[in-house]
Amino acid sequence: MKIISTYNRKWLTYSVVFFIFFAFILLVFEYRHEKGIRINALNTRLKDYSLIVNNYIRENRIFEEQRIERIDSLVELLLDPGLRITVIGTGGTVLYDSGVEDVKSMENHLHRPEIQQALAEGTGTGIRLSETTNIKYYYFAGFYENYFVRTSVIYDISVRDFLKPDLLFLIFVIFILFISSATIIFISDKFGESVSSLRQFTNDVLENKPVNPDMNFPKNELGDIGKKIIEIYRNLNNAKEELIKERAKLIRHLNIADDGIAVFSADRKLITKNNHFIIYLNHISDTRIYSPEQVLEVHEFRPLKNFIESQAGDAGGKKITLPRTYEISIKKGGKHFIVTALIFEDQSFEISINDVTKFAKRKIIKQELTENIAHELKTPVSSIRGLLETILEGNPDPQKAKDFLQRAYAQSRRLTELIDDISLLTKIEEAGKLYKIEEVNLNATVAGIIQELQAEIEENKISLNVRLGDDLVVRGNQVLIYSIFRNLVDNAINHAGKGVTVNIEKFLEDSDNYYFTFTDNGHGVPEQDLPRLFERFYRVDKGRDRKKGGTGLGLSIVNNAVKFHKGTISVKNGPGGGLQFMFTISKSL
Repeated sequence: MKIISTYNRKWLTYSVVFFIFFAFILLVFEYRHEKGIRINALNTRLKDYSLIVNNYIRENRIFEEQRIERIDSLVELLLDPGLRITVIGTGGTVLYDSGVEDVKSMENHLHRPEIQQALAEGTGTGIRLSETTNIKYYYFAGFYENYFVRTSVIYDISVRDFLKPDLLFLIFVIFILFISSATIIFISDKFGESVSSLRQFTNDVLENKPVNPDMNFPKNELGDIGKKIIEIYRNLNNAKEELIKERAKLIRHLNIADDGIAVFSADRKLITKNNHFIIYLNHISDTRIYSPEQVLEVHEFRPLKNFIESQAGDAGGKKITLPRTYEISIKKGGKHFIVTALIFEDQSFEISINDVTKFAKRKIIKQELTENIAHELKTPVSSIRGLLETILEGNPDPQKAKDFLQRAYAQSRRLTELIDDISLLTKIEEAGKLYKIEEVNLNATVAGIIQELQAEIEENKISLNVRLGDDLVVRGNQVLIYSIFRNLVDNAINHAGKGVTVNIEKFLEDSDNYYFTFTDNGHGVPEQDLPRLFERFYRVDKGRDRKKGGTGLGLSIVNNAVKFHKGTISVKNGPGGGLQFMFTISKSL
């Protein structure tokens, strides 16, 4: 009898502590839930204002007509004196603020918490002290492709009171929990030992402690259930560990694979991808692709889309027992791709893009490299020798001798440039680790190149448009990044033609890479020559190209410099003419 009394008191103590803990957790949850409802209500209100501002900007062509002040009319119509509206560019520059007259004096807002969250998730919120007005605000920011619209209200007593949950309701919840706890303790007294063991098990799981394999349960119904729960947990935990290992293997495989690979869920949402996928996709597509989820919208991928849709229809709601594959061949921009779709049992699918021209291209480059170097070196050397022999043996008059010496000097400069370019390529390939890695301001680098080549740009009447964002800084080697953009601009000056437009743009950024395009609307290149543009000494029109200067190594240097920065590069003819270079620079260098 004493043992039973002691056990009951122990169980009662444990039960009271458990239900107090449970009541506290539920109370906190309910408190946060109701507070979340109120926060969502405030967010909805501010989001509605944000959408109204966005629609007003688009419908009234505010940015196209550069009449940002017209937003003042909308602020007056909203009739909300506590509302503050701010419009911020993608680079963080404040374009409009209903609470500040001189927006030019405001700091860059790109790194504000709500803006960073909106950039990553589409919307962002925050409560903080405004550095401009020194007033505490509740902020809501929405990202609309080209700009952010941020709405806010002063975080004063009225807002804080609005966000507080109803205390009367919380007291009622506490009362219900107390009555429920007392009732459950009274009814489940005889199952106390099983509950105690289950509680120990759940605490061990929550705290990531190893579960005791010798945990004992009494011989009753609840004890049997406890044993089954532990057995199920062990099986699930083992399966989870195996899945984590397999997932790590898959991620490593995707990152080192040369193919472009993306995996999608049954509803065509992206699960994972590697950086090759978006590059190959843009090479194949005639329009700009920003998301891998657009893959089935590309015309060349229509057979894959039809196949995936037909497989979903054939399943008829039943599980596919075996993986099903479909393969197509695509030739675009001088490259040959093999594209494969693989449908899994749960209707998710994988699309892989394999560039099969790569190995053949390497073989051709190795075979022709020695011959090309000898040929390219022989040309200026022979020219210099011939001019000097003419001077020495022909005894020309001083004016002709001076002309011959100038031509020989020009050939010697070309020979120097050729040797320097060969040396740069060799160093990239064989001694890349010697290059210093530092922070490189891309805007300043490109601006310096344009200034250096200003005379040639004006002579050829070239219009340059640079859209890299504000103060874009990348990690890499200053010399090699300079050589990428310098050689691309040189290539456009020498080969695109006169009066063309050149666009340099950072069109995308993710957690791994920066994505760039370099396009012109000039002559373009015949499709059969595109695969060889990055080869050393390759010229589309050898006679004309030599007259225009250059060593024939510029694009090869670009290719190797991009690879040094763990990026990829491709080129194709644009729909309206000219060349389109697409390349990436990794953030993990």
